[in-house]
Amino acid sequence: MTGFPIPVQTEYKQIGAYGAIGNTRTVALVGYDGSIDWCCMPRFDSPSVFAAILDRRIGGSWSLAPVKKGQASQSYVKNTNILATEFDVNGSRVVATDFMPCSNSREAWATPPEIHRILYCVKGRMKLRLNLKPRFNYGLVQPVVKMDGRNASFRGPRDEIVLASSLKLKPPLKGGLSRDFEMFQGDREVFVLSYGEAEPRQVEEYNSTEQLRYTEIFWKSWVRKLRYKGRWRREVIRSALTLKLLIYSPTGAIVAAPTTSLPEASGQGMNWDYRFSWLRDSAHSLWAFRLLGDISEAERYLRWLIETDPALDLNLNLMYTIQGQPVNEERTLSRLEGYRGNKPVRVGNAAAQQFQMDAYAYMLDALYFSTRHGVTVTRDMYYRFVKPLATFIVENWRLPGNGIWEIRGKKRHYVETKAWCYAGLDRAVAIAKASNHNEDTPEWRTAMREIKREVLNKGWSSQKKAFRMHYESDDLDSANLMMPLMGFLDPRDKRIVNTVDAIIRELARYSMLYRYRLRRGRKNKEGAFIVCSFWLVACLAKIGRTEEALRIFKDLIAYSNHLGLYSEEINPENLELMGNFPQAFSHMGLIMAAYELDQAIDRRE
Repeated sequence: MTGFPIPVQTEYKQIGAYGAIGNTRTVALVGYDGSIDWCCMPRFDSPSVFAAILDRRIGGSWSLAPVKKGQASQSYVKNTNILATEFDVNGSRVVATDFMPCSNSREAWATPPEIHRILYCVKGRMKLRLNLKPRFNYGLVQPVVKMDGRNASFRGPRDEIVLASSLKLKPPLKGGLSRDFEMFQGDREVFVLSYGEAEPRQVEEYNSTEQLRYTEIFWKSWVRKLRYKGRWRREVIRSALTLKLLIYSPTGAIVAAPTTSLPEASGQGMNWDYRFSWLRDSAHSLWAFRLLGDISEAERYLRWLIETDPALDLNLNLMYTIQGQPVNEERTLSRLEGYRGNKPVRVGNAAAQQFQMDAYAYMLDALYFSTRHGVTVTRDMYYRFVKPLATFIVENWRLPGNGIWEIRGKKRHYVETKAWCYAGLDRAVAIAKASNHNEDTPEWRTAMREIKREVLNKGWSSQKKAFRMHYESDDLDSANLMMPLMGFLDPRDKRIVNTVDAIIRELARYSMLYRYRLRRGRKNKEGAFIVCSFWLVACLAKIGRTEEALRIFKDLIAYSNHLGLYSEEINPENLELMGNFPQAFSHMGLIMAAYELDQAIDRRE
């Protein structure tokens, strides 16, 4: 069997060395070496229980792995987020099945904060080691451990978890436990870690076999709803399952990623907390799920957000917590050393306080998709949301902002943001037409003409013969690839074609794109941005350069990790994944690119 060598010889595994499991409340990252190195419980934005990916010494982890050297391979059970890791040591084989229980029921008890790990010896005999070291509150709290035969409890001031095991456990180590055991062909061992229980139950009471069956039904029944029948069904379905994994089902909010502070650039301090819901991501998830034929989760979040904050036109934020609240102030956890020593580790996100006009456009874009799919625009909905959001754009589109890349510092007139203001008003006009509320459309159309006139004038670089990043620079921006995708200009417009070619010349590295060039004199250690690369595929497909788009798309598919997952960025030189993981935006980009490429090939054939 080919696979990854175990044990891992480096202190930190690559970011792409993990699979993700979850219960639509939170996610755990499981390495191919059998170690869970990241998990926040009970929610995405809760403090971590395991954070070894951010500090191998004190972060905490839960490992189930062979004692001797061998090989490992990972795969998902088809059309699910149930992870199977197979260990091979000198021909003996053990399969670890890891999952978090899921159910179609929306009751809290139906998706308990539990991690189930089932080991089955397929062949031969193998010695394995259980090593459990939870650390609460981002590694700050070492729990008190109590043992009871096959069970253990771990308690801190505010958190408690229990382990139920089919094995009799040994006396605890300081803040954790370790146990070597041997498995023979046909043996089965079960371990369940449950958050928030006061006392351990016997492992049989958790019904892991039944929970596994229900969880498999949950994921497969959802996949059956998806209508995508194109050429890249395997890759698209995996991306869709990843997006579904990142949705907080009580509200429908989608997190940008389930992790914090995985670095976008080595040693640059570009480590951010992505466990929040960006309006941009929610709008793009509607876009992606629309292409797949299921937008129920994203639409539910949109409705819930409106109900939670009925004055969206006055105080719209670019991101919210998964419960729809303002994001906490950004702070640094100085105790943690960071992934591979890359500090700082941050929680909260100061970008939540930035001004981005495109947030208003994204809301209108999401509302527009809702009307396209059967949601009736009532008089109250129009006057309470559509009209105020459009009016805000009309009155404020000339203001500078921080842009899609949330660049901290001086506000600027970013071209992509202005184009989204145009697109937002275009969506408002379409909603007004569909709902027969046309009294405001003349004003909105006038503003659209003014925006387009300004962008074509001030947003065009005569030096680069392409749309620029912002009005004060001739630098290019891969975000401008969204311009033909949002409908600002026709994809075959000469200005779009020239911009695409200029971005390829200046920002491409192999089949990947950087977002933009960093300031002169600053070494560019940032990776290529995965979603930008997928936008390029979509643009080339729309332009009619199908073979070029197909070549790049096939390369990008090959650059995913071994499970088809993407982070935010890729290092073009060694193809290591960089940034928070798995990244929703990257998977949305894959779905869009696959759809556009399918359409282009169908037109050609």
